[in-house]
Amino acid sequence: MIIKKLFSICIFILLSVSCLTAQRGFDLSLVAGFNASQIAGDDLAGFDKLGINSGLKIGYRIKEKMDLSFEMLFSQKGSILKRRFSAPGSNRMNSTLNYIDFPVYLTYNDWYQNTGDYFKVGVHGGFSYSYLLGRRLNNQKIENTEDLRNFDLMALLGVHYSFNENWTLLVRYSNSFIRIYQNPNDPLDRGWINYLWTARADYRF
Repeated sequence: MIIKKLFSICIFILLSVSCLTAQRGFDLSLVAGFNASQIAGDDLAGFDKLGINSGLKIGYRIKEKMDLSFEMLFSQKGSILKRRFSAPGSNRMNSTLNYIDFPVYLTYNDWYQNTGDYFKVGVHGGFSYSYLLGRRLNNQKIENTEDLRNFDLMALLGVHYSFNENWTLLVRYSNSFIRIYQNPNDPLDRGWINYLWTARADYRF
């Protein structure tokens, strides 16, 4: 039931975006890239888990060099044991968390290009709400997968470089400021926190 409601909300947002982009000041982008992520607290280190980061972005120019942006993304996060640390033929520790992310952030732009009406560079910061769509867990640190929180709240900071009025390369760092899991039977457990780097290409229509 929750998934159906969430899907309906996403459809409503997409229809609203389509209407908004027809108005002055709004623009729509298709984005596609990948996450390199880890989970602090699960005894696996390194940004070794690769996953998809793709969806839609809508931006609005609120000042001469300032944009307000909203995104709706399918985002895969988690962690994985480095291959060199796993025994041959063993089942590697691996956590895959599939989210739908809703980042909202402000971007400060600079290096304006008259031809094409765009800025070359920019830095952005904001927050993201994530809803857990599904999970695949192979980690003895989690005793009951039902204790995994079904949402996440993250802070984000990133930069971008635009090659022209359509194509932009974006790099972003995000981390949770809530625990997505904590062992209820261990008061000393630090809990799990998502960390990730994102690299992607944005195409503005």
